[in-house]
Amino acid sequence: MEKLLVIGALLCLGACRTSTTSLTGEVPETLSAAVAMTTGESLRNEVSPDSLVGLSVIATEEELMTAFNFAIHQRIDCGRDPYHCDVQSFAEVGSPLFVEISELMKNRRSANIVASNNGSLRYRIEAVEFRTTDIATVTTCITDDTVLVDGAIIFDDSFFSVQTRWTMVRSGQTWLWESAQALHWDIEEDLCRFAT
Repeated sequence: MEKLLVIGALLCLGACRTSTTSLTGEVPETLSAAVAMTTGESLRNEVSPDSLVGLSVIATEEELMTAFNFAIHQRIDCGRDPYHCDVQSFAEVGSPLFVEISELMKNRRSANIVASNNGSLRYRIEAVEFRTTDIATVTTCITDDTVLVDGAIIFDDSFFSVQTRWTMVRSGQTWLWESAQALHWDIEEDLCRFAT
């Protein structure tokens, strides 16, 4: 079981490995609607005490998605410039993802491998779930065909698609990546159906 989790985390890192010419992120319609409910007209109306808990949870979902979007963009920047990658800005220090991403960036620096401007990464947040007030999961679907290069030589131009469950932990006023598990992956097919 532990081996499967490690393999899943490594596959997940592969899917989030690079920079892109095109980066597209989406949130699920249900979460967008929930966040929209806290804006505009609804804020001007009187809110009953029973609904305060719901509004608090909605704000936390929005906070979590914002932190996730920040983390994935930071991770992509690390692919572009592994020499200036600040892993602790988006992953909990000492966590499985912190260790794996730090090691990957070390390997990229020593091999001079960086993400090119060719290809694209697309992701969709499919679900958010709170396990406790300080631990949550974000399920995403990601497709990545960004080209990795070593100078002028193409190192990796493969297509990768993965559905991933990211565990995030609260750290002060934000959320950081802790671990990731690949639920489904494919190297040929777009599991996320972005193309259709």
